[in-house]
Amino acid sequence: MMFKPKRLHPIAAAFSFAKSLKEWVFPIILYFFFGPGDGAKMEWLYYLPFFFIGLLAVYGVIQWYRFTYSIEDEDLKIEQGVFIRNKRYIPKKRIQSIDYSEGIIHRLFNVVKLNIETAGGAGRAEASLSAVNKKDAHLLVEHLRQNPDKMANAEEQIEKEQPTYQFKLSSKDLWIAASTSGGLGVVLSIVGTFGSQIDDILPDDFVVGAVEWLSGFSWLLLVIMGISILTVTWLLSFLGVILKYAGFSIKRYGDRIVIKRGLLEKRELTLPVKRIQGVRVVESVIRQPFGFATVHVESAGGTGADEGLSAMLFPIIKRSRINEELTQLLPGYFLPPKLNTLPNRSLKRYILRAILPSFFLISLFWVIPKLWWILILLPVIALALLGILQFKDGKWAVDRSSFYLQNRFISRSLLITERKRMQHFEVKQSIFQRRTELATIHTTVLSGGVGRQFNLTDTRVDDAKTVFNWYSRKVDVQQD
Repeated sequence: MMFKPKRLHPIAAAFSFAKSLKEWVFPIILYFFFGPGDGAKMEWLYYLPFFFIGLLAVYGVIQWYRFTYSIEDEDLKIEQGVFIRNKRYIPKKRIQSIDYSEGIIHRLFNVVKLNIETAGGAGRAEASLSAVNKKDAHLLVEHLRQNPDKMANAEEQIEKEQPTYQFKLSSKDLWIAASTSGGLGVVLSIVGTFGSQIDDILPDDFVVGAVEWLSGFSWLLLVIMGISILTVTWLLSFLGVILKYAGFSIKRYGDRIVIKRGLLEKRELTLPVKRIQGVRVVESVIRQPFGFATVHVESAGGTGADEGLSAMLFPIIKRSRINEELTQLLPGYFLPPKLNTLPNRSLKRYILRAILPSFFLISLFWVIPKLWWILILLPVIALALLGILQFKDGKWAVDRSSFYLQNRFISRSLLITERKRMQHFEVKQSIFQRRTELATIHTTVLSGGVGRQFNLTDTRVDDAKTVFNWYSRKVDVQQD
């Protein structure tokens, strides 16, 4: 059965124009600021940017008109190109997932954006259809997902198909996720980056005047101002999580998982179960004391460009509920009842590695008053405590078919993967580790089309050999 050639919705021409304009907006702004000159004979050049913008609009319309998609036999065929006509064939069997997204403008015109990802796409879309009618989008997806002889009643099948598992993020959990989000650090880093460049943007007199103006305030008022800035930053982070994960739901249909989320921009991500390489449970320092965690899934393809290499399976969930949900959603993946710990002789190595970045502070002891030495010691103490946490949370385990590796950088992370999904396993030992009979274990899991590494430092040599032999199938560990 052939899916006849179709064009995108006409709004795609506007999207193409907006994308081109975005790429040229900076040169256009510079042209407006510096201009072509003041000569009377050059007045027509002032209208050049508007003429150029008009050309971009025409180019967008031509791009839309020249873009068609269809299905021929077992291939998705895409034809595009303004001056040179390009034809691209994507075999159905290579398609790993199709990511829906629906922004405000898409909803106004009842269309969706489709990102089609394939094996080996390294997490990037192989093809992108910027504006497809919803009915056409569903039919296209079913054509790509099923055999042609099963497509006689595709539309009815879409409506009748019932999920074997479903989960919806409650309003309460959404608010907890937003309140404990790590996005505050991201917003602060953006603010800090902008602040570091402010000297180059603002006049020197303005900066000097602002510093003198601030120095006139009391310390209390400056503290209040700082707290206010942090509060606004947290609110921005809070709002960002609400907009991103509002309406979050998971449904499993046979061999695929469908994840929907978003308030202003609605997104739908489809993950083939057979492409899932592992599950990662992450507990941030804020959420861990309250028993909450985030669950990611490592997939060989189909995580979406904005998801990075991992797709969010549960934005926030009680750790005690993870096994209950995973048993239904992904049988075979579960939190192990017990993990093996690191040897005590590893503790001092973890502490030393943690405080190493703070050694440069020692030089400040000779240039600051003794009363302020506590300000130097505090980060050293904090980093030492982080090293202790990293040591305590460094754990591993294996059973008949699965490997578990837990470590901590800032957040605690537990990888759950099957032996057959591990792309690589390696044991390394440095000169210093050899003296204390310690080793580092590395494993690689295919994620987003590329290998993602996970490691645990300073395990016992015997433990590292046990895992290596298990991976090499020289031993078969019985499940407790």
